[in-house]
Amino acid sequence: MNDLASTITDLKTKIEKIVTLHSQLKADYDKLNVDYQNSLKQIEEQKATIESLEKSNHELLANKTEEQNKLITDTKLKIDEIMQEVDSCITLLK
Repeated sequence: MNDLASTITDLKTKIEKIVTLHSQLKADYDKLNVDYQNSLKQIEEQKATIESLEKSNHELLANKTEEQNKLITDTKLKIDEIMQEVDSCITLLK
């Protein structure tokens, strides 16, 4: 009888230990799940930021190219004007 009571006490202790470990594991799982969800949210925010920055970068490059093309066109027009003036001066000298 004493042996049976001892076995029951051991089983009760082991079950309590299992329940405690289960509770700890469940709490750890819940914490990890929250961390995972937060990480997913942060990843999505960073992806949106990257897309926004890439779009902004593309627009800046397009504007820079447009400005460079305008500068080249303006420079060519100015050179043409100077060449016309030189030609007219040469004509006057003849």
